[in-house]
Amino acid sequence: MTYRPKIIKGKVTGTGWPIDGHTLHFSQWDYDDRTSWHLHGWEDEDDEAVMQTMFYSEMEAGICESATLEEFTEVWKAHKWEPLFSFTLHLYQVEPVETIQEESRDEHREKLREYGIDLTPRKQTDKGGIVCLPLDENLKGDTQAKHPDWEPVECPHCGRKCWKAPEVDRLISSQGAQALCTKCALECGLISPYKQNNAPKPGGNREQRRKAKRSAGNSKPNRARQKQSQAKGPATVDQILRQQAKQRKAQGHGKRG
Repeated sequence: MTYRPKIIKGKVTGTGWPIDGHTLHFSQWDYDDRTSWHLHGWEDEDDEAVMQTMFYSEMEAGICESATLEEFTEVWKAHKWEPLFSFTLHLYQVEPVETIQEESRDEHREKLREYGIDLTPRKQTDKGGIVCLPLDENLKGDTQAKHPDWEPVECPHCGRKCWKAPEVDRLISSQGAQALCTKCALECGLISPYKQNNAPKPGGNREQRRKAKRSAGNSKPNRARQKQSQAKGPATVDQILRQQAKQRKAQGHGKRG
């Protein structure tokens, strides 16, 4: 069974945004442990309040592409606006009025989770990781017509033709993400035989490291050991992909011999 989130109609209160008092559609997902309501949709009479809320929230986050509300309104009315993030509210800020759809879980996804594999939408607070570039061969129809702001590019690793959305450049610069085609991303992040190093950082969590630093008097030998430990950290995406290529090459030579 395919996963489906819970969807409700709920009245918004206490946000300070123009949507306060409006009844909108919200969804609730398992990937964030159902700790928030995600804006899912709205009726025509709520469009103005939602538009203003999106503008002010994007301005507050420093990611709005329009300088004024007037410019934002023009883009919105022309149906050219695309969300730059998932707009969520705390559970106490939405009063459920009607349940439209109950949550149903995906059995295949639950099995993958048993092996430590999960795919979730990227958040504004995320750092590093991989941004997937859709492969041209997987897209049907005229991609340029459907997504006029997308740019045809080559995968930095394999050279396959991909498509890049404008948001990708911002994620690379602000979050340190790496862009790869979906095939290379899957090979690196999902079916790679090299498990990522999830071991705790040397010296424990931040508070524990601070205490250790204070007690050790910030001595040079401690700093040297810390640098040595950091040098043995988890492999980068490029290192994993290069190692995989070496393995495939070695396996190919073995078969020919």
